[in-house]
Amino acid sequence: MRTDNPFLHFDSLPRFREASPRFVSAATDAMIAESRAACESAASAKTATWKTIGEPLSQSAERFGRFWSQVEHLHAVMNNAEWQQAHQTNLPKVAAHFAKMGQHEGLHRQWRALWRKRNTLSAARKKITADALLEFKLSGAALPKAQQKQFRKNSEQLAQLSAQFQQNVLDADNDFILRVKSEAALGDMPADLRAAAKADGGGKSPFAVTLKAPSYLAFMRHSPQRKLREKLYRAYCTRASEFGPAKRDNTKVINAIMRLRQKQARMLGYKNFCEMTLEQRMARAPREVSSFLRELAKRARPHAEKELAELRAFAKDELNIKELRPWDVLYASELLRRKKFDFSESDMRPYLGEAKVLQGLFGCANELFGVGAKESKPKAPSSLWIDDARFFTMRAGGKTSGYLYLDPYSRKSKRGGAWMADVVSRAMFGGKRQLPAAHMVCNFRRPARGRKALLNWDEAVTLFHEFGHALHHLLTEADDYFVSGIAGVEWDAVELPSQFMENFIWHFPLLQRMTAHEKTGKPMPKALFAKATAARRFQSGMALMRQLNFALFDWHLHEGNTIAGALRESKRAAEVLPLPMYNRFHCGFGHIFGGGYAAGYYSYLWAEALAADSFSAFEKAKTTKQRRALGEKFRREILAVGGSRPAMKSFIAFRGRKPSMSPLLEHYGIKG
Repeated sequence: MRTDNPFLHFDSLPRFREASPRFVSAATDAMIAESRAACESAASAKTATWKTIGEPLSQSAERFGRFWSQVEHLHAVMNNAEWQQAHQTNLPKVAAHFAKMGQHEGLHRQWRALWRKRNTLSAARKKITADALLEFKLSGAALPKAQQKQFRKNSEQLAQLSAQFQQNVLDADNDFILRVKSEAALGDMPADLRAAAKADGGGKSPFAVTLKAPSYLAFMRHSPQRKLREKLYRAYCTRASEFGPAKRDNTKVINAIMRLRQKQARMLGYKNFCEMTLEQRMARAPREVSSFLRELAKRARPHAEKELAELRAFAKDELNIKELRPWDVLYASELLRRKKFDFSESDMRPYLGEAKVLQGLFGCANELFGVGAKESKPKAPSSLWIDDARFFTMRAGGKTSGYLYLDPYSRKSKRGGAWMADVVSRAMFGGKRQLPAAHMVCNFRRPARGRKALLNWDEAVTLFHEFGHALHHLLTEADDYFVSGIAGVEWDAVELPSQFMENFIWHFPLLQRMTAHEKTGKPMPKALFAKATAARRFQSGMALMRQLNFALFDWHLHEGNTIAGALRESKRAAEVLPLPMYNRFHCGFGHIFGGGYAAGYYSYLWAEALAADSFSAFEKAKTTKQRRALGEKFRREILAVGGSRPAMKSFIAFRGRKPSMSPLLEHYGIKG
């Protein structure tokens, strides 16, 4: 396709710097037309074969996905009024197109015909065909014509509502600044974070604190000013709710989303949205999920309540906090950790230079999977959307195997959180294999001018987590687009590689290689690591119950409960410290209302159980050679196969048995 539109070049990596919002509408129209033509051609083929159906539809879907991922990426990391308008204008067109193609009678007929010939297909293509037929079912292809139209309309509205939800949260985050005039209010906040808070003040006051995670968490952990902590906490947990501007109240958005999701499920004959989503998950029945979550909560509660009692006593006796409230937890916990273990996570920060951590991360991947990374410049300088972004060439077996982009720092124009997203997928078209490329997007605190970029421990863990996702995308050996990398992987298994990789940051030989004190250059001493290891499971029960609270709220809500009903059920099962009545965490719960985790937030814990079980094999390995052999097996049986076979089969191929919950409980230090 010859064009001056930077979105429509598919013979190279994206031209992000050139891809301004003014090109989006024309590119969207062109890609919809191209996709529609490919679908009509496949639907009219005289015989249904992989060459006439699977191959052309794969290539069309890959090109469209590559184009739209650029739009979604730039909308998330360069957000402004122009990008918002371009996204809001074209998202409905994209949603409408795919909703219509998901009900295309001719395509549905061709995939059914191909399924009847499944014995002529490879295992991967057989799975792709089965997945396609399930997608048609879940898109309403079997509904009467009148209901099909309503189903499509609902799908389009859901896409728009999810985008609105995310935008409301971003706007709320950007609108709030806590002005702090006294340096004493920062407590013992690390020097680099203190300097950044001063820089954020912009001359209007000595310091500024925002709702972006690095700023919010630093203040909540270190500030001795209880009233200011409560003010910041309240702003955070009421963002995008009825306590702010009506136009940004996500309560109405959530209710609209839930009405449409439940309506879609019932139209397809399911009892509720949970039942519908499990058609594409490892877990096969709603009871299996609810039993998993409730059993974890039952096992974790005594552990969490004991931890909370200890924290309450400490806060009362040593901090004069008579009644522990949520805005006290991070601050009191930080001080209690120091008392118990003579350790603070801030003690590790001077050793966690961003460059050194990245070096260790890539070294770990090389040791385990034989893949290396070298920072380089893309062939087209316009490939980087902002000066902070970085680019790495991945190599395996002496050859270039893929590319990785990293956008590390928080900024006003960037969506919160951290994520991995595909840029280009590995696929074979016309006998030519294209190499995969991935984004890693984080929200680390930008270093103050003249200072090195340092990470806190959670940020270093986040880097390993997102790189696990990237490895899943970059190390695939599947050449069929629909099962390449994370494509086709069940949603409750997609977090397995990411949570698996988190464990390696606790391997001391690796930690020494990835640390260097910002002033002395010396690696982290073993004594400090020993303290960190001793404190590793500090309040692990409380942390697990917090995740369970989120997962149960998500699950009960999508079973058909109201927001109030879902909150009541999740609190009953998993809440240990009561939240204030004004808490509206659900109004900022982007994973389930603005992302892909609806009725699937349990996936983090489900996949964490798989990851803990997988890593337990590495814990038994005594030598580098044994770990390398296990790494190769993990690469071969989990990462390389992508979504070409069911996740349970991949797990069993690696572990030799079905997963166990015991390693997960041991990971949290929970006995029994």
